[in-house]
Amino acid sequence: MRQTSPTLPAPLRPPSTDFQRLRAQHAEDEARFSALMAANTTRLYDHLTHAGITHVMVSFHCDHDICRITDLTAWSDDVERPCPDVEIPYVAPIPRAPAPRNLALSDAIARITCDLLLDLRASSDMSTPADGRLSLDARARANLLEYNPRGALAPSAAQRHCRAASPARGTW
Repeated sequence: MRQTSPTLPAPLRPPSTDFQRLRAQHAEDEARFSALMAANTTRLYDHLTHAGITHVMVSFHCDHDICRITDLTAWSDDVERPCPDVEIPYVAPIPRAPAPRNLALSDAIARITCDLLLDLRASSDMSTPADGRLSLDARARANLLEYNPRGALAPSAAQRHCRAASPARGTW
């Protein structure tokens, strides 16, 4: 039996896309995104502090690429206050975003909260719907997130057993 030598496949043509340029553009966009998020948050803290608001509680619902604010409450220490009717500059954290636009303070809080949540979801590959609350602490210039993914965890066999044996303990 005669053996034939394997033929080599034809060489691939050079790529028509410059992947190094794409990676560089992506890194530039990520750096710009981070800088815009930080600048928007800093301006928000400045305006909240100037208005005498110590913290804001924002309740939300996220599903895929959609973030919906369900409640927004401003506080001055332990006293609930209406959100002042002022405008602050906001720049959308997207590549090649337009110039800053002025948003009402409550709209800016909602938009910045959604930006933070969508960034968190994208960086953690979270795809399940989630509810929660975000506390924007203007005095400490920090955020506290209470995030509850729905349907992300199934109860373990022990939890199912305890629940069946003791229904008065509540549900999870």
